[in-house]
Order: sequence, then C-alpha cells, then structure tokens
Amino acid sequence: MPPTLPDKLFYKIGEVAQAAGVRTSVLRFWESEFSFLSPVKSSSGQRLYSRNEVDIVFQVKKMLYDEKFTIEGVKKRISAHGKRINSDELSRAASPPGTCSEVLNAVRTDLKALRDSL
Repeated sequence: MPPTLPDKLFYKIGEVAQAAGVRTSVLRFWESEFSFLSPVKSSSGQRLYSRNEVDIVFQVKKMLYDEKFTIEGVKKRISAHGKRINSDELSRAASPPGTCSEVLNAVRTDLKALRDSL
C-alpha cells in the first residue's frame, strides 16, 4: 500500500487516481477493460476501491507504463479473480530470455499453448 493513502477500508476514485498518478478517466477505462478491477458503488454512485483493488491499480499502472505491457498482456498476467501474481513471476515474465534458443523455446511454448486453447 503506498504511503500517500490513509489506512481505511475503501478509497474514492479521486484518491486512488491521485495516489496512482493517473486521471480518473483512466481508472474508469481500466474498469471497462479489466474484469478483475470492479470497485463497488455507493448508494450515490461513487466508486469505492478496496485495498486489494488499489494494489491492483498500482500493479496495472506499473505493467502498462513502466514495463510496457499491452492491455492484453496485463489481462494474461493477472488472473480473472483479481489475484496479483507474485513478484517472482512478474520479474520472470518481464525479463526477456537470454539466448536465441531460449527465445525460440519461449515462443514455441506460447504458440503450443495458444494452439491448445483453440
């Protein structure tokens, strides 16, 4: 949890946007793209983010902005249940393999997985 947010159960969209350094419209767009990011709405319609969702927002921002993942790449890395991947998996996924044969093996594995899913 970033130190700029107070310790409480729910955070308003403006608080999350300010802490993450993005506009509220970006958070609303991410909600439409990522099924695992779905804050509850208060009776007045205000979006309320849980601590877990705030953590996911920071992880999504890091993956999109710092690590240059695509929207689809982020969807693949974060499960549909909103679970965060552990930091070891993230660093392994973000770092490219070293040799050409490792790259080819990784591509082959991904293509096989894609073929099997069709």
